[in-house]
Amino acid sequence: MTDSVSAAGTVIKSAEALQKARALRPLLRAHAPDCEAARRLTEPVVTALTEAGMFRLWLPGRYGGTQAGARTLVEVVAALAEGDGSAAWVTSHIAVGTWLAAQFPEPARSELLAYPNVRITGVLAPTAQARPVPGGWRVTGRWPYNSGGPISTHVMLGSLLADDTGRTTSQAACAIPVEDIVFEDTWHVLGMRGTASSTATATDLFVPEGRVVPMHELVGPLDQDAGAPLMPFLLLAILSPQLGMGRAALAHVLAHAPDKPVLGTFYDTQAESVAFQLHVAEAAVKIETAEALALRIADELDVATENATRLSFADRARTRALVSRAVTEVVDAVTLLANEHGAGGFADSSPFQRIWRNVNMAARHMNASPAVAHETYGKSLLGRPDRAARTV
Repeated sequence: MTDSVSAAGTVIKSAEALQKARALRPLLRAHAPDCEAARRLTEPVVTALTEAGMFRLWLPGRYGGTQAGARTLVEVVAALAEGDGSAAWVTSHIAVGTWLAAQFPEPARSELLAYPNVRITGVLAPTAQARPVPGGWRVTGRWPYNSGGPISTHVMLGSLLADDTGRTTSQAACAIPVEDIVFEDTWHVLGMRGTASSTATATDLFVPEGRVVPMHELVGPLDQDAGAPLMPFLLLAILSPQLGMGRAALAHVLAHAPDKPVLGTFYDTQAESVAFQLHVAEAAVKIETAEALALRIADELDVATENATRLSFADRARTRALVSRAVTEVVDAVTLLANEHGAGGFADSSPFQRIWRNVNMAARHMNASPAVAHETYGKSLLGRPDRAARTV
């Protein structure tokens, strides 16, 4: 770690964060239906997550953060997801967004992170145009799927920077106070409803020069072989909620198996059925496989961060492929559990149907696509110069 917090102190704070996350699960579970209905996290949930320091997991200690590593993020977010997948998803994305603000140059970094209860969401895809004006930039654009926007203090939005002639020169991240952004209510979906992943919009918005930072200054040149591990961090933010939701699905099915009959068979309960036993074991192994992959990736990232090692394109391509495999394992596990648990799990009153919807919705994130991930990794293994993914 480069911050003044000792390694021992960081370990203690990380352990405390995991303990707090586990303690939050009953509250998150109880509020999950209300978050779904509101299509955003409710105030009691936001307050509890804030007070527990969940949104500051990756911030350096000097900014009041836990200064946790990637492994801690995976473990903490997965624990939260056992209570509610939407709350865990928003937490992981705000943790990444707020960490990214810590990479900004001064004085913007200190200004952003000194904000009370700072929570930074965002979309880094450059779906906007920025033109230079005295003292900064004028930004216009729309950014779909800005998870957690309504509870954020700032948004980190990707933009294409143009010169005076209108020619695009680079890609940048713009840090903008949330009150300067208009959110279009576009998040009407099957799953992850509580994430409030609506569309952020801005029209001719002035952003001061210090809060517009070219992406290559934050994460290294995007078109070169070596780069900082921003994308692997983002991938873990997508994967970690899946792990906890997988565990929650398994726990729900196992809890009901001793009392739930297997209709049309000679078994009085699911727990007595050999077929049921085989399938829940297979599901459990798939979830544990996903967890093992996630922790392996996290440990590799922590070592790279500790040693200030830049990850090669091959390393990042492999990471993306492993993340997509882990996500697929969780989806397959939850599908097996749904088949064994039966139609009752899809009743409105059952938490299982929410987990099933959330897992399947989250798995459709573009960065979790197995096809793109495997093609990218395959090209890397074969030394092909062409690439499938724009960023890895």
